[in-house]
Amino acid sequence: MVSSSDGDLTAVAADDDRSPVARLRRAELRIAHLEGQIVVLQAQVASLEATDEQHRAELAAVRVDEAEAQATAREAQARAEERRHLIEELRARLNDANAAAEEPPAKAGAKVLTWRGRRPK
Repeated sequence: MVSSSDGDLTAVAADDDRSPVARLRRAELRIAHLEGQIVVLQAQVASLEATDEQHRAELAAVRVDEAEAQATAREAQARAEERRHLIEELRARLNDANAAAEEPPAKAGAKVLTWRGRRPK
């Protein structure tokens, strides 16, 4: 009977919340739970790091695209400026030609010769 009473004492000791065996078992369960949480957190960190790396790659690509777009915009601006100057020059020539066409001849009775009239005979 001594053996049966020892077994009962062990069972009672494991069921008693104040017993060292029960506290050890609770600590082991808590450690297992925390280790599980650590594994989950490590997986989350790895996922976030992968996402972060993807975002960095996308950001680098966007910066390259931005630089190319700015270069294209500068080139387009330079071409527009050149064309604006060309238009201004052509307008000035047109205004000069119109002004010259409206001027009366130097002599009132002078004859304006065409290219046929000026060619050598």
